[in-house]
This record gives sequence, C-alpha cells and structure tokens, in this order.
Amino acid sequence: MKHLSKIEIAFIKARILQGDRYHEIASDYRVNQGRLSDMKHGRLFPEIEPATL
Repeated sequence: MKHLSKIEIAFIKARILQGDRYHEIASDYRVNQGRLSDMKHGRLFPEIEPATL
C-alpha cells in the first residue's frame, strides 16, 4: 500500500464516515478500496482517529 501520512489517514477516515464513496476516496489517494474498508472497520490504523471536518 502507498505510504499515507497520519493526517491523510485521518482525513480518509473522516470522508468514509461522511459517506463519500470508496471509489472516489481510493482515486484521490491512490489506494485500494479494500484498504478503505479495513480502515473503516479498524483493521488498519485503529490508533488514528478521524479528522474533524
């Protein structure tokens, strides 16, 4: 997986919670949609909280 900063991960998590579509987020950050699901369900980066938008 492409290296993401903690800030990028926090923004990705916020976008997921906001209801943005996985394919849009994946395209913006060049990551696999499956990794987004892993982030959403706490399998990846559980220690990083979503950003407040």
